[in-house]
Amino acid sequence: MKTLIFSHLYHRPGSPLQPMAALRGTLDVWLDHLRGPGNYTSDVILFTNVGGIWRPDLIVLPYENVPADARRAHVHRALSYRSVPVGDYDVAMQMDLDLLAVDDINPLFPVDGRLWAAPSDAATLDWRHAWTLLPRWRRGAHKLTGWRMGEPGVSACAVASATSAWERNFGAWARAIRDHGDRPLPHLSDQSFLNLLYLKRTIPMARWAPHLIRHRDWDASVGARLLHFPCSRREQMNRYRRLRKTVAQA
Repeated sequence: MKTLIFSHLYHRPGSPLQPMAALRGTLDVWLDHLRGPGNYTSDVILFTNVGGIWRPDLIVLPYENVPADARRAHVHRALSYRSVPVGDYDVAMQMDLDLLAVDDINPLFPVDGRLWAAPSDAATLDWRHAWTLLPRWRRGAHKLTGWRMGEPGVSACAVASATSAWERNFGAWARAIRDHGDRPLPHLSDQSFLNLLYLKRTIPMARWAPHLIRHRDWDASVGARLLHFPCSRREQMNRYRRLRKTVAQA
């Protein structure tokens, strides 16, 4: 089975550009861990609109038309799914740069046709997830009956699919966003729409077990393969770094 991991590193037009050292540092630790503890030896693609990014074991591809709005920029990743050269692979995984591989990640690649997503610490119907995307009458029905209110949700930090089902799976994610039109986007943008698919069972979906991908309590993460450091937790990422850079980077 030929596998692919791809990620995105982008600068939004009009926003301050982060120091290149910080951007490279984030990419370095992410890639070091994939190749080290993650035991990942196949291709890695980085879509970026930032110049000067190069690594000897990284395929860098252009990432165009990034919106200036932060939430629109997030959904742009899902909308750009056709840019991924899936024809060359059996399965592909989108993985955020704020993840550290701490054990062999190869067992995470799907062997079926479902769209696989990381587990979330929040419910599918959390206000940051699918809640605001539902019509008022349906929110009322959920509140009244409690139906599926506590169902665990999914995270967009890692999402994977067999390439044979790429158009159905990643395409459904993009269509949910397009169907939303120009209305205000939900709080977690692309992740909110991913939870909408999961709630409505639009396509076959599955969550990796929560102990495999941890968003917090990293010291107690026995059996974890990926540690996630979203938002303000990102400053903790270097505490869990297990490798030093061994290749001089341009």
